[in-house]
Amino acid sequence: MKALKSHELFRRMSSAEVAAIVEAACEDDELPEKIAGGVLTYQQIPLRRFTKLPEETRFAYVRRTLRDKRASELGLYVLSAALTRRQAALISSFLEVLKLSHDGPSLTTEGAIPAPAPKTLARAVNALLRVHDARDVALYLHAFTSQPDVVWPVLERLLESDARLALEDRSAS
Repeated sequence: MKALKSHELFRRMSSAEVAAIVEAACEDDELPEKIAGGVLTYQQIPLRRFTKLPEETRFAYVRRTLRDKRASELGLYVLSAALTRRQAALISSFLEVLKLSHDGPSLTTEGAIPAPAPKTLARAVNALLRVHDARDVALYLHAFTSQPDVVWPVLERLLESDARLALEDRSAS
């Protein structure tokens, strides 16, 4: 399996996982408006109608939007915001092992992020898997490879070949 884009990641998540991601992302004050704007745009729902829908129905539209290929950029933004809030230790330790300049879970470098040596990358991934849930690690690494400044073929091959990093499809639950 190739590295998954954000909409593909959301397609493999259960409703509860999507809800947790959205909740974490919405700790950023700007995100609820961005998400709502994405729903209105991609689902072509008038604002007046959307605001009158029950919360459960609105969330179904949010979930559908994040799973939509056209909204992949929004999905990556939401996923990144949630991961930096809820998986800060995982992200920081990964960046630390790779000696990438960062401030907690946020990279501080601009532009293309240089790929580490394959052995260093393997060591960083193995370190994450020893401490963190494999699904959390896989989700982060897939999201990381989706970043526009990350072109790391070795990580993509690792995501394809390492069974520990396989993302089970939980969308039916």
